[in-house]
Amino acid sequence: MTRETTVSLSPDEVMDLATSFFTGLESGYSGTLIERGEGFARFQTFRGNLALTAWREDGRTRVRCSTLRYHPSIGQFLLKVENTPSPQTA
Repeated sequence: MTRETTVSLSPDEVMDLATSFFTGLESGYSGTLIERGEGFARFQTFRGNLALTAWREDGRTRVRCSTLRYHPSIGQFLLKVENTPSPQTA
């Protein structure tokens, strides 16, 4: 299952929010950060692996979340990043 959105945040801001969200209690499916690099992060949750990528495209950041199983917290996370103003523009 793959879901995507575009946001005003930078890729680094998206990855910081993802790390906080998916390793904390906020998502309801807290997991462990397995790997993080420039524009990507992988998490292990009880529902399986979750991969996130973020990159700049046409002046915005495209965010892609992928997992093998339905993961309700992906929708919650995408809503969060869509509604979080970038500190650079706030």
